[in-house]
Amino acid sequence: MSNSLKQKLRGKTIKLFGPPGTGKTENLLKRVQRYLKQGFSPDEICYISFTNKAVNECVARVRKRFKEYDEDDFKYFRTLHSLARQQFAEIPVLDPKADLLMFHTQYGTIKVKYQEGHDDQKVFNNWSLQIYDRARNMKVDPVWLYKQQPRKSVRLQQFKSIINGYEEFKTMELENGQRTPDRLDFTDMVQKFIDDGVSIPFKVLMVDEAQDLTPLQWDLVVKLAKAVHRVYIAGDDDQAIYEWNGADVELFQNFPGRSLVLKKSVRLNKNIHHFSNCILNSMGENRVEKEFYSNGKDGAVYRWGGLKKVPWDMDGDWMVLARINDVKKELQQEAKDLGLYYQDQKNNKSFDPNQYHAINFWESICKGGSISREEAVTMYEYLLNIDHGYRSSDSKKWSFAHPNQVFNFDELHLRCGMRDEKGPWQEVFKRKFKDKDKLYFNKLMKAGVDLNLPPKIIIDTIHQVKGGEADNVVLASKCNFPSHFDKKNLADKVKELRVWYTGVTRSKNTLHLLGTYHQYNFPLGKYFKQYEATYDR
Repeated sequence: MSNSLKQKLRGKTIKLFGPPGTGKTENLLKRVQRYLKQGFSPDEICYISFTNKAVNECVARVRKRFKEYDEDDFKYFRTLHSLARQQFAEIPVLDPKADLLMFHTQYGTIKVKYQEGHDDQKVFNNWSLQIYDRARNMKVDPVWLYKQQPRKSVRLQQFKSIINGYEEFKTMELENGQRTPDRLDFTDMVQKFIDDGVSIPFKVLMVDEAQDLTPLQWDLVVKLAKAVHRVYIAGDDDQAIYEWNGADVELFQNFPGRSLVLKKSVRLNKNIHHFSNCILNSMGENRVEKEFYSNGKDGAVYRWGGLKKVPWDMDGDWMVLARINDVKKELQQEAKDLGLYYQDQKNNKSFDPNQYHAINFWESICKGGSISREEAVTMYEYLLNIDHGYRSSDSKKWSFAHPNQVFNFDELHLRCGMRDEKGPWQEVFKRKFKDKDKLYFNKLMKAGVDLNLPPKIIIDTIHQVKGGEADNVVLASKCNFPSHFDKKNLADKVKELRVWYTGVTRSKNTLHLLGTYHQYNFPLGKYFKQYEATYDR
């Protein structure tokens, strides 16, 4: 970035540093409302956030106050990828299923498909394409990035072959000799907007969660920022936890502009604020110093030997957080063994919903109730004695049934292929229903848990819940070799500290630290001792 451009951006940019719970997103929303009140139209404001959910929540909250606007009026309230896609709507995009399945078939790659990334963009689950996509976002040579990886899934020659094949695939020729139009993936969209995108006539640019932007995405932000009157960049470098995915927190730290630190956290109480500062103070000097204050409440920090010891009868909701997916799965299984009802951050409950529905359907017909064809088919999935053809609602066997027709127990026996007799669901469900799942349902039902209500417990990784909060947070210190703290160099330790700082600061009331004897771990106990030794009660 040239000095003249830095000077130009510095004069019109405000950088909002928002420590946990200080309301940086709320600050941006108030600024949006202020501009609308001053007479700006929604299409003169560009609001960028990392997820579609965050963008939609922003629009919904603004429209509560400004009811004269429709959702379509906020056409520049988007994720960066969506904004880029909007500019080139006529260009085909790689289909996450059909196109990538074809690529897999032609090039022999393993399980190539898109998955939802942390910022709602689609990311590849194929290792080589992940590295290639990360290299493009980091603006580095893919082969160089390949060589930096401590563990490699393929040899270098195969890596080159896959990424070369992928680029050829995007402009492949059909069998009849006709060439398909160039198709873009999600990173291509951003690059094309940087290279060819026309200037958009908005006057104000706001970017939230800016600490997680990649160098390529920063190029697009700079392109947008040059053309507007006022720029607001909001984030927290202490919560920059996506450097593994190409993000560059230094570009946020060094972006020209006037800095404003939000001073008061409405989330963090005195105990959790002090504990989080013990972690923060270990990060060294490569961060922006930010003094901020707790909400003044007491709160509490505890240590436990396992989930069984945690006082689950405390008021409020819970987050149980792991550093890695394997530990998350272990925590989920331990929670099941304890009979806890939970879900993950994507609202996937701790049991198979179809199994739960099947239990309700069976108990209903055993008590004289009736169920529909679709409900019967759901239940049949777990019954052993069903006549051929009745397990599918589209089967000709069901051709006699009207769309809204319902059937009681006797009618299902007489006309609908069911051969099982009445009895407890635990005994009749002998198909695709494991004993451990039956035991789990029994525990939940015995405890009187209403499984139709959302669980009060979320169990997931720290990365998945970033931006969220809960009254009570449990942190598990167990890790694996790549995330083991003591073996990292200084720079990587700082990155790891940011992850745990982010996990700690999800809590509004109590924090519960789970110790471990596993050889790979994060030293939560060390920071707990610092906290106890320095906290002035």
